[in-house]
Amino acid sequence: MQTAFDRARQLLQETRGDRRTRTNEGFQSIERDLPRLASPLDIPWTQNISSYLGSHNPLASHLDPKTETVWLLDNTAYRPIHPYPHAQQPWQAEYRAAFFKKDSGRDISKIVADIADKIGLKEGSGEEREKGERTIAERLQPFVDVVAPARWVDVKMPHGKVKRLGPGGRSATAQQTCVFEGEFADGDVAETTAVNEAVTPLGPAVTRFADPEGWMVISEC
Repeated sequence: MQTAFDRARQLLQETRGDRRTRTNEGFQSIERDLPRLASPLDIPWTQNISSYLGSHNPLASHLDPKTETVWLLDNTAYRPIHPYPHAQQPWQAEYRAAFFKKDSGRDISKIVADIADKIGLKEGSGEEREKGERTIAERLQPFVDVVAPARWVDVKMPHGKVKRLGPGGRSATAQQTCVFEGEFADGDVAETTAVNEAVTPLGPAVTRFADPEGWMVISEC
């Protein structure tokens, strides 16, 4: 079930196409019946308030490997184009990291079963039902895990140097542009790993290098 704040934010963000799809498919009636999720920001008040300061947070700290994890998202490295004749620019990429409390999501079995019923999965304990519930649980888990704002993590860049990512802001996500040292070529693939690899359950961030004349990605909207 949505809170008033969630509903207001949704109305501000949805496009005309979103609104038409939601109306035609009856999204609202389904959303009214869904159980309400616990707040993902179940953290001490000091962290809650200081998280508004984002990367300038003086109370930020390194994530605790015993209780917290971080997702390092894949990215693409590029060379900026200088408007005037200039030496070739160094490779750079935007890094994004998301910080969570480890194993903090509550038991979501009832929520998963409720969603499975609403989308028409077969009743009982058949193989199709079990497979569908596993998929739903995997998709839903990130929304019930408690986020960990005001955290940063040390990572080992592809050129070997250690760099700090973060701290994360209100949403416990951090993003920053990092410049690479060393020699890389169009088409190269490199990994960025946490210094303590145990804090990245999804593995390293994979960076793909693309020259300005390399390739382009066009996505549907």
